[in-house]
Amino acid sequence: MIFEVRLAFVLGFFALWALLGLLPWVAASLWRRGRGVMLALPLAIAGGAAGGVTVPLAGADDARGFLLSLGTAFLGGALACLLGIRLATTETRSPSHSRPPTQDDRPDQP
Repeated sequence: MIFEVRLAFVLGFFALWALLGLLPWVAASLWRRGRGVMLALPLAIAGGAAGGVTVPLAGADDARGFLLSLGTAFLGGALACLLGIRLATTETRSPSHSRPPTQDDRPDQP
């Protein structure tokens, strides 16, 4: 097999794994109505590709390994999406933005 065909074959696998990693992000963005999911988009795509490539790297390079890589791509995208949503919502819920400071919060001045 020539190099260009082999490269197209591998890029097709990565595109499929990235698409499977994108599916949990689509579901999460619909569920959360788009709030706090933009950070999770690149993480879900990268998590899907990383999850999919782990199976062939572990040695399963037959038909069963291909099907297993599809499942791990979906799972990797879901975990990375949850991580991205958690990071985005933790960032917006910091205690300093929840209420203005009161007299009790200020240090005593001599």
